[in-house]
Amino acid sequence: MPRILWFGHILPQIDDENSLLSLCDVAVPQAKLDAAVPLSIVPDSGSGFMGPAALEGHRAGVHFACAFQMEHLEQSASSIRFVLLDAVAELRMSVEFVLDSESSVLKIHSQLENTGSSEFSLHKLASATLPIADTFTECLTLNGRWGLEFQQHRSVISATQLRIKNMSGRTSHEYFPGCVVGQQHFNAEHGQLMGVHLGYSGNYELTVERLTTGEACLQVGLAILPGEINLAPGAVIDAPALFACAADGLNQMTQRFHQFARRHVLPQWTRTPRPIHANSWEALYFDHDEHALLALVDAAASAGAERFVLDDGWFHGRRDDTSGLGDWWVDKTVYPKGLHTLVAHIRNLGLEFGLWFEPEMVNPVSELYKNHPDWVLQVAGRNTPLARNQLVLNLGLVAVRDYLYKSIAALVDEYKIDYIKWDMNRDLVLPGSSGKAGVVEQVNGVYELLDRLQSAYPNLEIESCSSGGARADYGILARTGRVWTSDCIDPIDRLSIQRGFGLFFPPEIMGAHVGHDVAHLTGRATNLQTRAIVALQGQYGYELDARNITDEERQQLMFYAERYKQYRAWVAESSAWVVPTRDAALFVQGQVSLDRASSFWTIVASSSLETNLPERVRLLGLAEDKPYRVIATGWEALRSFGKHTPDWMVNEVVVSGAELMNIGLNLPVMPAQSALLLDCSQA
Repeated sequence: MPRILWFGHILPQIDDENSLLSLCDVAVPQAKLDAAVPLSIVPDSGSGFMGPAALEGHRAGVHFACAFQMEHLEQSASSIRFVLLDAVAELRMSVEFVLDSESSVLKIHSQLENTGSSEFSLHKLASATLPIADTFTECLTLNGRWGLEFQQHRSVISATQLRIKNMSGRTSHEYFPGCVVGQQHFNAEHGQLMGVHLGYSGNYELTVERLTTGEACLQVGLAILPGEINLAPGAVIDAPALFACAADGLNQMTQRFHQFARRHVLPQWTRTPRPIHANSWEALYFDHDEHALLALVDAAASAGAERFVLDDGWFHGRRDDTSGLGDWWVDKTVYPKGLHTLVAHIRNLGLEFGLWFEPEMVNPVSELYKNHPDWVLQVAGRNTPLARNQLVLNLGLVAVRDYLYKSIAALVDEYKIDYIKWDMNRDLVLPGSSGKAGVVEQVNGVYELLDRLQSAYPNLEIESCSSGGARADYGILARTGRVWTSDCIDPIDRLSIQRGFGLFFPPEIMGAHVGHDVAHLTGRATNLQTRAIVALQGQYGYELDARNITDEERQQLMFYAERYKQYRAWVAESSAWVVPTRDAALFVQGQVSLDRASSFWTIVASSSLETNLPERVRLLGLAEDKPYRVIATGWEALRSFGKHTPDWMVNEVVVSGAELMNIGLNLPVMPAQSALLLDCSQA
């Protein structure tokens, strides 16, 4: 069986393979098997391997143990595909490794085929199993909840098994499908590490384990409900693709994942400048009124918005969240002439039009549910708990997908919709389909529906929203090009949310909006400058009610909107840099253009700092031998907190990239929740 001997920085040419194999020969301890069973690319229980098996299942109770052998391999300059056979269990497994030489990201794709004449019940299928270097002793995972997603958490890789199992039916708020393993105290700049991400939007399992032999491994793949997958004779199942990257420091890993996603995952339309959004939700909620909406559009346009998104509440019977989902036609009691007046007004102002949908859901109080109660995921004899007063439609059914496609397509055609905010607001509970578990079919159905829409409307932009960031992965992003990162737009909470998100996803697809002065989810009050600067870290937009802002606030929003428009010309090809700080409350990060001629940096004190003055901040990723002009925005608002402001902020300076990256910049006094924006461009 093939095994991975090395996954890390590029080694010199190996001339003697036998010498390499000799180095990697494994000793055999006492009180174990008489021969060593090293970790293979498909570890299996039938060979005697005592770690996590990549495949579990049986054939009517027998053939519960698999033991694969190499059948053949196919190799090219950038890929290798191993075909493995278990003649006894009558299974064939193929594992393909494809290395993208530009980004250094490795894509691993596994496939299982039932070569027997009877059904094979599958209990577990790993996408990949990777060895963890002996020097790697820490694991970073992204955990969270609704309103506080993508929080970084560190664990020690020890004799205790680290296991994450997500059974929510979506990528989830709680557990991101991926992790980073590395040397002790690895950070943004230093430490060898390996990052992995499972590009899948359903149930999955991730395990990090160090065996008693000292060997450690990382395994990620499908989590399967009982009886969910039974492979018929000749049937094939594809495991979700796993993406892996070795790097020195988190910044390098992040840049490699961003480059890969831009080239090989995201839709082509994400390569165009991303427009400034204005969303109606927090301004109006369900209180739709055409006159109020027209005024809201005018106000948003005057603050720099380029796309207006009509959120929840526009369709039949939808006056609150208890009814209407599934009835995808315009509510004539609110919009007697449909949305034509509103859409015409939006377009006359030069804005694009976006519309909110939640296609996968249905309210029990709806025409759709009244006519098709059999169209929901359910288990006979059991009551499915509601979440947000809704149930989940069974997208494993062709009839359901056809209904949703026709409903959405009709509205896209009628109103020439530019953009869809595709929401999904609940976990899957009792996800039964025709008496069996149906999460895998559900996820495949969502993908199929999105693929069908994108094929018919290649210029239609779709955002992945799932109560915020509960569906963010490369699987859904192959079909959508924006993620609503979190329902929380409190800029202080957004600092950690957006930093965790940014480890694997590029900034231009990260929805980041300016909210109200008092955040609706947290009740925290922050100034407009801090809210706008934090929103500049992603795709800039507005959630606030622009009808109720002062002229001064409107001018301030326009200032940051213009800055965003300058940055977006190059940010979609930029490299992301997090600057490590001594004080955990000081968040410093930036985007540097591909040619290193332009960059911008956001500096935020999330709470009171440990010292009177912030630490000196170094910039990263610049050209050492080039002169840079540094312009600070927002320092005037901080003057009253100190007796003196550093000269470089008051008077523009031109210094070398080497000085900025090694000596750095002294900051002014920064109280809690204050922010600065730095423009750093070659002079």
